[in-house]
Amino acid sequence: MVTSQRLLENALPPVLAQARDTALAGALDTGPLEQGAILFPLTAMEAIVISGRDRARFLHAMLSSDIQALTEGTGIWATFNDVKGHTISDVRLLALDCDPKEGSMLALVEQGASEVFISALDRFVIAEKVYFEPQGNTSLWLLAGAGSEAALSAAGADLPPAGLLGHGVTDIAGATVRVVRLDRSTATGRDLLLLVEGGDEATVLEALSATQRGEAALLEAARIESGQPRFGIDFTQANIPLECGLTGRALDFDKGCYPGQEVICRIHAMGAPARRLVRLAVRGEVAPEPGTLLFRNGREVGYITSSVRSQRLGGVVALGYLGKRHCEAGSVVQIGTADGDQSAEALAVV
Repeated sequence: MVTSQRLLENALPPVLAQARDTALAGALDTGPLEQGAILFPLTAMEAIVISGRDRARFLHAMLSSDIQALTEGTGIWATFNDVKGHTISDVRLLALDCDPKEGSMLALVEQGASEVFISALDRFVIAEKVYFEPQGNTSLWLLAGAGSEAALSAAGADLPPAGLLGHGVTDIAGATVRVVRLDRSTATGRDLLLLVEGGDEATVLEALSATQRGEAALLEAARIESGQPRFGIDFTQANIPLECGLTGRALDFDKGCYPGQEVICRIHAMGAPARRLVRLAVRGEVAPEPGTLLFRNGREVGYITSSVRSQRLGGVVALGYLGKRHCEAGSVVQIGTADGDQSAEALAVV
């Protein structure tokens, strides 16, 4: 089966490997996430501390969102793009301390993206006082599901401020933990990310021992079901952020200049990019692997990015790119070959 080199050459290797594992995992049931909380080790994200008195001004000039509007305890989703508008990395950026000189921010990026993110930003630093340092000795755990708040409260912790990426410091069994409202399993921000110092990990996990543990494939299944795009697989350095539904979520069209802004704003003003990320209902029992090509009327029109056989939804669901003339709801495409037996129906643009 021919696959998309565009995806395979630009995907982040650890993210691509996880997407493949999820597609091959067989039927996965995300129903328990609708009934309560599940605790996941979130090794799929990396944290970077950003300090220096020029950090906000510098990042505001580099990223696609309004960084200068951040206040302590808030966060924002943004992309860092090259001059052609392609996405070098996405980032969830948190304002930890807004003191002009001594304060800092925390950047959350996908596994495998931190080195590229830091090195690409460093090339723009001239005389600015801004410093990037991977946050070592900190583990990331995710309370996902409808009962995440109840599980955190049961452990004696305070909830973070309301709103996506709202965050704050709390106490769990004597350990100091930063809690962030994250949009990992869905776009709603109901998940709670726990950043735990290495020496406190055992204490925090003991306090949460009544909460069921989950594996990465289950978290990925929920993300795919909800249509939440993930950098490194659903959009990569081959994509501009307009293609994957980040308008109004990680793009600010009023904030001023940043790398790639001219291209992104021009395409936005023209209406739609050449391809769009869509949710697909796949006919058949097999979840297609990342990169599997899609065809319509005998012609290649796109490719799968991630997929899962969903027990809760009763079939295979996927995310994938289709040309803008083929992504309307109800469009049927063939999977793998132009005359293949397996097909999928476009449900909605992400």
